[in-house]
Amino acid sequence: MYLKNINIFVLLICIFLASCSVFKQSSSKKEKDGDETTAEKEDDKKEDFTAYDKLITENAETDSGLFVVHKVDESYYFELPDSLLEREILLVSRISGVTPNLSFGGAGMKARSQQVIRFQRKDKKILMRHVSYTNVADMEKPIYQSVKNNNFEPVIQSFAIKSLSKDSSALVIEVDDFFTSDIPLISALDDDQRKNFKVKKLDGSRSFIQSIHSYPRNVEVRHVLTYEAESPPDDAESGTLSLEMNQSMIVLPDHPMKARLADDRVGYFSIEQYDYGMDKQKAFQREYVTRWKLVPKDEEAYARGELVEPIKPIVYYLDPATPMEWRPYLKQGIEDWQKAFEAAGFKNAIIAKDPPTEQEDPEFTPEDVRYSVIRYITTPIQNAQGPHVHDPRSG
Repeated sequence: MYLKNINIFVLLICIFLASCSVFKQSSSKKEKDGDETTAEKEDDKKEDFTAYDKLITENAETDSGLFVVHKVDESYYFELPDSLLEREILLVSRISGVTPNLSFGGAGMKARSQQVIRFQRKDKKILMRHVSYTNVADMEKPIYQSVKNNNFEPVIQSFAIKSLSKDSSALVIEVDDFFTSDIPLISALDDDQRKNFKVKKLDGSRSFIQSIHSYPRNVEVRHVLTYEAESPPDDAESGTLSLEMNQSMIVLPDHPMKARLADDRVGYFSIEQYDYGMDKQKAFQREYVTRWKLVPKDEEAYARGELVEPIKPIVYYLDPATPMEWRPYLKQGIEDWQKAFEAAGFKNAIIAKDPPTEQEDPEFTPEDVRYSVIRYITTPIQNAQGPHVHDPRSG
């Protein structure tokens, strides 16, 4: 009986060990299968996008700056680094080539108010979202969540991710459709103009990208938009209205300047915001001036009331298109403002310069945000107009 029990016990042990072995083999197989599944998924992810070298061929024309821009045959691509996603970017639309009788102004004028956009990744797409600073609140306060929910950022455009950069740190998108479609945010025409000129539609086949250039802090896109119009402002027989647009994409600082309240007793361009984070029982509207950032080289001397030069003065270049005979007077008009800045404690705060020649600086262009330029516009109307480009978050 005892021996029989021993045999049964040994048999149970063998069955148990066999079960463990089977379990172990099964687990190992699952782990192996799991590894294969993960690898397959990774392969699938790679296969979702075109290989970088196949998309951006050796014949590509590449320009590096804020982000890399490629032209391959007739198509343009943005190579957006991960570090730029969710960053706030100022978008300024200008008419760079205008037909007569369109409206007051001319080539170089702003077609739309300054906008803020951000690029955001959503699975296999890049979304361009529009950010509004009309309604604001301190991010540290609970009410900020309500402001955010009630000012939901619209999606302006969705771009399919075409490829990943070689080190996978950037995403490549094609932008042809965006700049050759009738996108209100970057259009040259408002609703009244469309009605007056009897615009039927934008013709994508006659719209195209002229050029894209990337600079250290901005990217400039020049493109032509062609509309079918029954009553265009000029050359009515053509039934066509073509305009050249320039889109400036300027990266904004991570931290805006401290806003400065406007005072009706002093003339400034300004921005208005509803601030829900104030200690008020209502939506409180505040007005901020738009201004330059001047920091004294010697803060102690500045505090004593002495005239001090700024670390970075305001430098205005004249447009290369400015007639030579008018340049001395325009520069004098700019530098006459030095007296006003002296009253604020700064000397040599504003300086006017001629545009450098191609030999002096072949990279100079009025489109580069590092240069502030006064545009010269040929129009029968004798006038000047503003305001200047500024950070719409704080002025």
